Amino acid sequence: MGGWRGRRAPVVTKTILCIHDRIRFLSVFRSYFEERGYRVLAAPTGTEGIRLLKSTNVDAVVLDYEAPEMPGTAALQVIKGVPPKTQVLILSGAKSKISPDARHAATAILMKVFSAPELMRNVERIIQEELPKNFSP
Repeated sequence: MGGWRGRRAPVVTKTILCIHDRIRFLSVFRSYFEERGYRVLAAPTGTEGIRLLKSTNVDAVVLDYEAPEMPGTAALQVIKGVPPKTQVLILSGAKSKISPDARHAATAILMKVFSAPELMRNVERIIQEELPKNFSP
């Protein structure tokens, strides 16, 4: 009969793509998410993040909106077009810097400075598609 007796059901690992120009932040994000069972792809530039996104299925993107190499609006436009329903959490130091188009396209916005638990809650919510459009804590 079923060979599952005494075994746990397989865990489906969710994949998060983190795009941030500061390697230290990428390292912290990777450690934090991996400790909680997520697969993490890290990209120091918008260009690299988009390349990874085109070659890998991801459940959520954490995007530093103020990365110098590629403006957040440009990166967000491409990201939302890769599959259009890609869930994107924008990280920003100033809400006023986020364009209206980016506010509309993002699943959620998290203002810097934030705690690791706040980041985790927001990522889990966008993966589960529980956030209303343009949610900001």
